[in-house]
Amino acid sequence: MTNVLIEAPSALQTAEQPINAHLTERRRWLIIALVLVPVFVGSIDLTIISAILPEVLIKLNIPIDTNLGTAAWLVTGYLLAYTVSMALMGRFSDMVGRRGAFLVCLALFIVGSWWVATAHLFPTALLNDIARRYLGQRPDLNQLTLLAVIIGRVIQALGAGAVVPVSLALVADLYPPERRAAAVGFVGAMDTLGWVLGHLYGGVMVGFFQQQGEAIRLWLAGLGLALPAPDWRTLFWINVPLGILAFVLMIFALRGVQHPISKGRFDLIGALLIAAALTCLVIGLGGNTEVTGATSLEALQAQTNQSPYNLGLLLSAAALLGIFLLWEWRQAHPMLELHLFRKRAVSAAMLTNLLIGFLLMLGLVSVPLLINLRAENASAAAIARAAERAGLLLSTLTIPMALASLPGAWLSGKIGFRNTTLSGIALAISGFALSGSTWRADTPELLMSLHLTLIGVGLGLTIAPIGTVVINAVEATRRGVASALVLIMRYLGMTIAIPSMTTYAFSRLNYLVSLARESFARDWAAEEIQRQSVRVYFESGVMVIAEMLLIGVVIGLLALLPALWLRNHQPTSKPAQDEV
Repeated sequence: MTNVLIEAPSALQTAEQPINAHLTERRRWLIIALVLVPVFVGSIDLTIISAILPEVLIKLNIPIDTNLGTAAWLVTGYLLAYTVSMALMGRFSDMVGRRGAFLVCLALFIVGSWWVATAHLFPTALLNDIARRYLGQRPDLNQLTLLAVIIGRVIQALGAGAVVPVSLALVADLYPPERRAAAVGFVGAMDTLGWVLGHLYGGVMVGFFQQQGEAIRLWLAGLGLALPAPDWRTLFWINVPLGILAFVLMIFALRGVQHPISKGRFDLIGALLIAAALTCLVIGLGGNTEVTGATSLEALQAQTNQSPYNLGLLLSAAALLGIFLLWEWRQAHPMLELHLFRKRAVSAAMLTNLLIGFLLMLGLVSVPLLINLRAENASAAAIARAAERAGLLLSTLTIPMALASLPGAWLSGKIGFRNTTLSGIALAISGFALSGSTWRADTPELLMSLHLTLIGVGLGLTIAPIGTVVINAVEATRRGVASALVLIMRYLGMTIAIPSMTTYAFSRLNYLVSLARESFARDWAAEEIQRQSVRVYFESGVMVIAEMLLIGVVIGLLALLPALWLRNHQPTSKPAQDEV
C-alpha cells in the first residue's frame, strides 16, 4: 500500500480526489473479499466463548460455581479490549496507513488465538515462573491456565476489534463517496453475521468434538499424526492458519493501494484517557453480564438484586471522559477531533446508531426470556430445549439483519441514505409494535419469527447508510477515527440496553406480582397460594416482556429524529461539510 502523506485538512477544506482510480474492479473486490475473512473470524470469537465456557472450566478441572466471577472475564475482557482497540486503532490507521494497521491487527489476533490454544503449555509455564520468581507464590496450575486463556482472549480482541474499523476505512479508500455504500455494507454484514453465529458455531463444534473427538484422533493417528482429540482449543487453533493465510495474501493484495495519511503524533495521553473511560463505562454498566448466560427471569432477577450498575465506575467514567474532552480540546493533533461532532451528518448518525444498538439488544434479550418462561417445567432438559428453540428464533432476527445490510447499500444509492435509514427504522418499529401487542403465552413461534424477521431486516437496512454517511462526511485522513466511532456507538447502545432493561423488567415484575398478591384470599391453603403465585408470576412475566418490546417502539420513534438529519445523497466530488 502506498501511503500518501497529507496534512490533515481544516474543517473548511472540502475537496476529495479519488486516489485509487487506477485499481480494477476485480482487484477492489479481491481486497474486500480478503478483508472480510478476519472481520468474520474475529467477530465470531466475540460470542463463541459463551457456548464453550462450561467446557473450558470442565477441561481445566475448575469448579464452575465458585469460579464464575473469574471466568466471566473471558467474556468481559474480550468485550473491553474489543471496544478499546476500536477507539485507538482507528486513529492509528489514519496515521500509519491501512495496510500497516490492518496487518498489525491481524498479527495480534493470530498471536492471541495461538496463546489461547496453547494456554495449558507455554503461557501457563511462563505465568507460573513469574509467580514463583517475582511474587514468591505457588499458584494452582489450572487457575493459571484460566488466567492464561483470559490474557489470550484480550490479545485476540485487541486485534479483532481494531480490524473492523480499519477495514471500513480501507474499503472506503477504494471507492469514491457515491460508490462506498456496498463495500461498507459487506463489512457490516460480515461483522454482524460473525458475532450472531459465534454462539451457535461454538456450541455445535464442541458437541461434535465430544461425540467424534476420539474417532478423529484415531483417524489422524492412522495418517501418522500423533495429535490429541479435538476439543475447545481446536476452535482457536483453526484461527491460526486462516489468519496466517489472510496475512500473507493481504501483503500482496494491498501493494500499490494508496491511502492518505494524517500528519501529527499519536496522542498517547488521550488514548489512555479514552481507554480508561471506556473500561469504567463498560464494566460500570454491567459489561460482565452475558445475555446468553442468563435467559430466564429468575436468573436475571438474581443479577438485578445484585444491581447491574456500579455507580463508582460510572462516575469515574464520566470524570475521565470530561478530562479526555478537555485534553483533546487543547491538542494540536488530538486522538479524537471534536469538531467532527459539529458536522450534522456525523452527530445524527452517531446518535441514530446508539439507539439502533439499544434496539438490537432489546430484541436479543426479549426472545430468550419469553421462550424460557414458556418452558413446560424447570428441569434441565426442558431449559435446554427452550434454549435451543430460543437460539433458532433469534436466528430469524440476526441472520436477516446481516443479509439486509446488502440491500441497504443498494437502496442507499437509489433512494438515499436518509430515506433508507428511515425505512429500516420504520420496519423495525412495526416489528416491535406487532410483537409487543400480540406476543402472549400461546403465540405460535412461526408468527414470532415473522415479527423478528421484520425487526432484523429493518435494523439491517440501517448498517450501510449510517456507516457510509459518517465516512463520507469526514476528510480522507480521518476515516479510521470515523469508522471506529460508528461501531463504538452501536456497541455502547447494546451495553446500555442490558442493565437498563434488566432493571426495568424486574422493578415492573415485582410491582405487578405484589399488586396481584394483594387480591389473594386470606383463607387459601398453602398449595393454592403456591399455585396462584406461579400463575401470577407467569402472567406478569409475559406482560413485562410485551412492555419491553413496546419500549422498542418508543426507542425506534426516538431514532427517527436524528435520522431525519442525515444527508440523503452524497455529493460525488467532496465530503459533506454541513456543520451546526
